[in-house]
Amino acid sequence: MMKRDINVKCPRCGSKHVIKRGKRKEHFGILQVYQCKDCERRFVMKSLKHKMYLTKVIYSAINYYNLGHSLDEVSKLVNKNFKVKTSKSTIHLWITEFQSLSPISSLKNNFFGHDEVLFTKRFDHENLEYVFMYHKYKLGAFLSKRFPELMAYITRFEEGCPEVFFEIGERCSQPRFRVNVRVRKTVNLACKMASFAVLAAKDNRERHELVEQFMIINDKATVACEVPVWYWEKSIDDGITGHIDILQVRRDNVYILDYKPGASKDKKAPQQLYHYAVALSFRAKIPFERIRCAWFDEKSYHEFSLAEADATLIKK
Repeated sequence: MMKRDINVKCPRCGSKHVIKRGKRKEHFGILQVYQCKDCERRFVMKSLKHKMYLTKVIYSAINYYNLGHSLDEVSKLVNKNFKVKTSKSTIHLWITEFQSLSPISSLKNNFFGHDEVLFTKRFDHENLEYVFMYHKYKLGAFLSKRFPELMAYITRFEEGCPEVFFEIGERCSQPRFRVNVRVRKTVNLACKMASFAVLAAKDNRERHELVEQFMIINDKATVACEVPVWYWEKSIDDGITGHIDILQVRRDNVYILDYKPGASKDKKAPQQLYHYAVALSFRAKIPFERIRCAWFDEKSYHEFSLAEADATLIKK
């Protein structure tokens, strides 16, 4: 039986016509072997240079540590889950080396020892699965006084989501508005965290999930991921729905972030983010002036203010 193509590029010719060809056991873990159907080269994906272990192992170790596990516990977890042999000293070296990607470490002692730092719930909307998450400590520490309505809105999803809106609504990723915004482009921590997280992905489809997971665990500002939003748009007499990839609180502003591979070329992101922001503003009683929207990838970060956005309905 012919194996289906996957989202991996051949390192020799750049072809995407790549299939899986078994696995190879090495001392640092089990590697997936791929073969290019065009040039027939067989290869494995080793992401980080000069590292004995796979990036997924290091990625997971950092996550475990910043969820409150001790170095010894982290070592045992990665050894069990990835069939490798690490020590506490190895884990400590990784934590130290990648500390710049883990600003949460300055808060770690505040929730150290909690059995569950993250609340997680899965939603199936429009035949797609979304993993809604929020960080319990950061939510209480950053939102309880500054944005109490937003905290109440996020925690309400512990009981579920009003599915009826997602059955009749128009997805925010398919808006019928032209949105003019003044965009500020830069490279920041979100880009750096994404650059590391995507190296742990086995294929392109996994990148999105790993970026979100890494940021909610290790970033100090990220409080929730895949937050459902919806509102009724009178101009089109229809509901508009969506999921916010990454929700942050920085100082006195709320940031709505969307991870978009090829961010610098994405022309639809402002419209999509605009509707996310309007929906969240309505649901959580947040003034437009305190909401920022941004889309990013490993190379660039693009941000605009909701208060300065100008939206016009595109007539059919």
